[in-house]
Amino acid sequence: MEYIKVTKVENVILHKRGVSVIGTLHLTTHHLIFSSKYLPREFWLAYPLINGVFMNKGSPLLHSEMKSLQDNNIVQKWYSRRDLCSLINIKIISKDYTIISLDFINFDDATAVFDSLLRLNSLDDITQLYAFIYSPTISEREHDNWGIYSISREFKRQGLNLHDEGPWRISNINKDYKFAPTYPDKLIVPMTISDAILTHAGNYRSQNRISILTYYYKGTGTSLTRSAQPMPGITKQRSIQDERLISEIFKCSSTSGKKNLIVDARPMANAIGQVALGGGTENMDNYNFNGSTKRMFLGIDNIHVMSDIMNQFIDSVLVEGDLDLSIDTVQLMKSSKWLQVIKLLLSCTDKLTKSMLFNKSNILIHCSDGWDRTAQVCSLIEICLDPYFRTMEGFMVLIEKDWVSMGHKFLERCGHLSSEKIFHDNTIGIIEKRKLKQRSKYLYNDIDDLETNDTSTTIDDFNILNSDFLKNTFNVGISKNNNKNLKFVSPVFQQFLDCVYQLLLQNPTRFEFNERFLRRLVYHLYACQYGTFLCNNEKERNDYHIKEKTRPVWDYFLSRRMEFTNPIYKKENEEDECIEDWILPDLQKIKWWWQLYGRSDEEMNESMNQDLNKSTTATTFLQDDTITVKDSVKNIGLKIQSFGIDLFSKK
Repeated sequence: MEYIKVTKVENVILHKRGVSVIGTLHLTTHHLIFSSKYLPREFWLAYPLINGVFMNKGSPLLHSEMKSLQDNNIVQKWYSRRDLCSLINIKIISKDYTIISLDFINFDDATAVFDSLLRLNSLDDITQLYAFIYSPTISEREHDNWGIYSISREFKRQGLNLHDEGPWRISNINKDYKFAPTYPDKLIVPMTISDAILTHAGNYRSQNRISILTYYYKGTGTSLTRSAQPMPGITKQRSIQDERLISEIFKCSSTSGKKNLIVDARPMANAIGQVALGGGTENMDNYNFNGSTKRMFLGIDNIHVMSDIMNQFIDSVLVEGDLDLSIDTVQLMKSSKWLQVIKLLLSCTDKLTKSMLFNKSNILIHCSDGWDRTAQVCSLIEICLDPYFRTMEGFMVLIEKDWVSMGHKFLERCGHLSSEKIFHDNTIGIIEKRKLKQRSKYLYNDIDDLETNDTSTTIDDFNILNSDFLKNTFNVGISKNNNKNLKFVSPVFQQFLDCVYQLLLQNPTRFEFNERFLRRLVYHLYACQYGTFLCNNEKERNDYHIKEKTRPVWDYFLSRRMEFTNPIYKKENEEDECIEDWILPDLQKIKWWWQLYGRSDEEMNESMNQDLNKSTTATTFLQDDTITVKDSVKNIGLKIQSFGIDLFSKK
């Protein structure tokens, strides 16, 4: 409780989605809670959901037409007795796009809340997160879905027997996570490849992330494998073992006349740029395997570009969501780059799915490290090909298989430990801010040598919070290295869920789960109530004993199954050979996920339809020697304008 300077503030106004209500604010160790007799239920906000906090002078109603006060005599009376400019407002932007603001009468109350939120939200270790003390509901106790994914069970379902003679086997080379710390302990590789060859091949792939099987499509007998980038570097090194591994992977196919693909998810320019850093892409003189294999660049930009795009969308379109002001259609058009990226991902999915279906291609996919863009594209292909992954349990297995076990950096990408950098006190002047910044830098650089009797510069000089602010902030609850926590935050997994949302809209009877299932998954991705998305890889999950100390998020969904079931779902009939069990995206029907952003379909999509359908689709490259870089969202240089912060980090 030493983190909390105030636990309760009465007579506070909450603005949320155009509704303003008077009530009481409570701060607990893991949640902000607002209660009011005028609300049907309390409003709870988990601290890890907080993406940006701004303390400002004056109520946000100064800049609106006060529509939220219509037919609200109690709140109108509250404001009629006060000068709007004298109030202190705290605006909170959440990672699930819930945007609220709180009006305080007293400056000291507002700063105490701001200070407490800063301390409570900036953590050193994941064991401080709510998941480690969460007590499951009675219905959740009946479930234990940590074992929902089993590598043997899942690949047996796909049509492989990994324990008898066959083209594939399970390798235990990574059983202690020393071979590839970011990979799972069990890897599926060709039967003809020994662990000795894997060891040498690992030296040629970033993070030792060799090519391994992630999906076997029994419809054509072809494979989908994944890896990290090769490491030829400036000296153009090659690896005979890596070449043999990939050759044997393609030979595991049961089809003849193969047209195999090595897919680099990056823009070609980015891949070439990695050469100077020791990375690069495949030299197709060594990987064409007698002309049976070609390379394709997908042109998907990196996490930093995606963060910039989302930052611009939030700041120009969503930031006034607390008052539910009308969306500026011009700004919405300018923010359509997010939809263009969704369209690009689905265009790539369309091409690669068709390649496996009709060309009977074996496909190897990688990006730089193989845990972001690779996971997105592999998962979307599997959803299109396999109806099992469109069921509720199947979708959970897919996420466990291709995201959780394969080392997507949930902790890093979601920014669970947060940072003091997302907190912005706009009630102080420029000079005071400069002094605070200099003092903060001093404390970060020399914190171990800081003496408690150092009074050369006092907090009173900064005119913020109170005298123990910096001392407690930099010694309690905030890591010395906390300024690095948000460097690699990016909405990668949410982007994948947005693509699934598009497929669900376009194929409403082919998915067992509904839109709310996906939306709640976004919420629990960031809320840290469950342990599924807390770590960066399987090794970390074992080190933190996640399965023993937390609950899986799947218990939440399966204990409330009816809430998330699609009522018009039609189960695929495997015996009916006349019905195609695969689906393909319709690139002309990409829409904003309006439910996630708390807006209406009409205001977000009606003005976008005509403009978006004119945009270009993905540009892919099938020839190694003729490549044109077409990068629709590269170097956009987007910056937050109104609030000036990076909600999803920046590069």
